[in-house]
Amino acid sequence: MKNLSNAAKIYIFGILLVGLALTASMLPRLPWANPGLYLLAVLGAIAQTLKVEGPNDRTNYSIAWFVYGFAFVEYGAAGAMFVIIVAHLVEWAWHKYPWYIQCFNIGAHVLSAGLAGLVYALVDEAAAPLHADGAPALILGMLAFILANHFLVGVVVWLARGQSFAESGVFAFLSLFLDFTVVSMGAVTALLWKYYPLASLLNILPLYLLYNALRVPRLRRQIEEMRAPVKAGAAGD
Repeated sequence: MKNLSNAAKIYIFGILLVGLALTASMLPRLPWANPGLYLLAVLGAIAQTLKVEGPNDRTNYSIAWFVYGFAFVEYGAAGAMFVIIVAHLVEWAWHKYPWYIQCFNIGAHVLSAGLAGLVYALVDEAAAPLHADGAPALILGMLAFILANHFLVGVVVWLARGQSFAESGVFAFLSLFLDFTVVSMGAVTALLWKYYPLASLLNILPLYLLYNALRVPRLRRQIEEMRAPVKAGAAGD
């Protein structure tokens, strides 16, 4: 962390403090006696450790967002925060990331989930997500989660490495689209689960295909990296 600018350090600690405050505020609202909450936390932890690299070394994709979307619908923003924290702590222990990187990741995800809950409540607090009146609130909540997370990551990359949003690719269409697709699938699956549990399997089964699809940006990057020396050699001839 000593190589980071003062602005980057202040920003990282700021996100961490906000995340801690939100976490403290959500603790009383959690359904601690519900075993489903802990099952989602376990599934989220497994999925989070299986994330794949994106089109560059600063981006990645994870089917854990499916679990986060499910938890948001099933247990609200507080439940999503709990699942996010557990998943990232397990990932931290598994991959041994530097403490400040994972602390920022946890804070950014928690803050994004909190913002998603706020947007949902502002659009239509009383609407049931399954009904037509609740669908816009849920869609906007999921959009808020995605955009906030990508924005927070983009800012830290800009402060730490001097790269603009365009250079870091945090707002690239494919990156946003993939994350929104995964989290939305989780939310829709939770809606089906409430009324037709067996029908929700229709959304769970494609996760394997989706996980492999998330590898496409990395494969494209690898192909481009292999082509680069060939092009350079051809130009030299």
